[in-house]
Amino acid sequence: MGSVAHVEEERKELAKDVHRLICLGACLMNISDYGVTVQNGSKSSLVVEVKEKQENDPILLQLNGAVHQQKVEVFS
Repeated sequence: MGSVAHVEEERKELAKDVHRLICLGACLMNISDYGVTVQNGSKSSLVVEVKEKQENDPILLQLNGAVHQQKVEVFS
């Protein structure tokens, strides 16, 4: 019975560790029998700012409309 309690305690500790990672902004990408792949989920303020401003850029809005109307397929 002692080994079962030990396994349950290890699971609780793992759950706490996963919760700590999530609180730090990490994203769990893959969970397998052999481990967990963790990616830094935090975004820089620059990335957030650029994405917000893209929504108001007239050139990007025009290009987006042309893509949706299938007038443009490739651009650089």
